[in-house]
Amino acid sequence: MPDSEAPEASRADSGAAHAGTAAIAGVTALVGGAVLGGAAFAGPVPYAIAILVAQLALVGAWCVVTRPPGTVGTAVVGVLTAIAADVVALATGESGAGGLVAVLACAFGATTFHQLSRGVTRRNVTESFGSTMTIGVAVIALAATVALRQSEEPDLVGLIAIAAALAMVVARLADLVLPRPTVHQQVPRGVFGPALGSVAAAGGSALGVVLGLDLPLGPATLVGWLVGTAAVLADLAVDLARAGRIAAGGPATAGPGGAALGPLVAFAVAAPIGYLVGLTL
Repeated sequence: MPDSEAPEASRADSGAAHAGTAAIAGVTALVGGAVLGGAAFAGPVPYAIAILVAQLALVGAWCVVTRPPGTVGTAVVGVLTAIAADVVALATGESGAGGLVAVLACAFGATTFHQLSRGVTRRNVTESFGSTMTIGVAVIALAATVALRQSEEPDLVGLIAIAAALAMVVARLADLVLPRPTVHQQVPRGVFGPALGSVAAAGGSALGVVLGLDLPLGPATLVGWLVGTAAVLADLAVDLARAGRIAAGGPATAGPGGAALGPLVAFAVAAPIGYLVGLTL
């Protein structure tokens, strides 16, 4: 192959890889929003089950992508924390999400025990501890909407899930159509994507109220905008963090897990924001 054709082939391969990653991320966001939004109207227990599936997917993707020291222990702590958070949210959600603070304390204790149980193989304790606590906090954050579903009608919970998904899908599509200017030279994400995603979330929330959601128009639009903005920024932050890790010499993780991690983290970030803002409705 002539030298002049090599850069073009490299750019084509990079573009195809980016399109594939965007497709997986978009499908993850779309399926997540549809499942969580639909489950919210099916009842508290079906919704808690849907959240648990999202939590388990998040734990799995997190461990595959970040590969923290003591990965198995991190996964075990994440799964147990997710189950405990959902059970507590179902049991105490009518009085708020305060019970999840106790789950967070237990997660801290379990993370500490995990480090002690690593024995003589214990290395990079700070990295392992931080990674385990991060995933613990993320799954607890997702459980906040289980508590919200217990104390509120399904319309608000469904709105939160759908607004987050809509923002991410629109942002990913915008990245493909308007890739320039990029957020960072190592991250093929355009600056217009997050802005268009947050606007779409606000507009979609307003449209949902017009079509029948039992929520006040102004506050519902605000919830959609805040949730959508949080979701697209969290999704983007995961891509930036992964690029920074690769630049620092860390391993690159491709495949479905790497592409799906951003939307899964975004749902976890959007959940407590939707919970807090939703309480004002």
